[in-house]
Amino acid sequence: MTSTLNSTPLVVKSGTTWDDAWQRCLAVAPEAFRDDRVLNLWNSAWQADGRTLPATSPVDGSPIAGPPRLDRDAAHQAVRASLDQHRAWRHLPLAERRARVAATLDALTQHRELLALLLVWEIGKPWRLAQADVDRAIDGVRWYVDGIEPMVEGRAPLDGPVSNIASWNYPMSVLVHA
Repeated sequence: MTSTLNSTPLVVKSGTTWDDAWQRCLAVAPEAFRDDRVLNLWNSAWQADGRTLPATSPVDGSPIAGPPRLDRDAAHQAVRASLDQHRAWRHLPLAERRARVAATLDALTQHRELLALLLVWEIGKPWRLAQADVDRAIDGVRWYVDGIEPMVEGRAPLDGPVSNIASWNYPMSVLVHA
């Protein structure tokens, strides 16, 4: 694929276009996407609510899937559902929480290249830095999982969920460490 942005030719390696990445997302996690949008995960289910915000890739200015924006009532329901989920999570034994987080890290590792490719198209991160960002996120959480016992000794679980706005430069690390 060749496209232009600011009159500079852009050559994209076969299999790495936005459309290729999007199709891989649809194949890997069909429950989380529709043909034209990303779904919201709240109340233990993928929700098709929300108005999709327009977005373009900084790579070439082409349209990409934007984030769905909830209206006030749906956002309130989603926050309430996160509190309910947090209350259930905090009562799980540490071994069960570790196992679930480790399984999630294994799934993220399995899809490392796709996650890096999404970072390239969504925020314009160069390929090697995108791969490093994904690795850093996974390795950082794995470090916590492997050594969590002394970190939680004598501590009580938080009363509620944690909210986070990811920085643009390390979005994977910020989101998975929250």
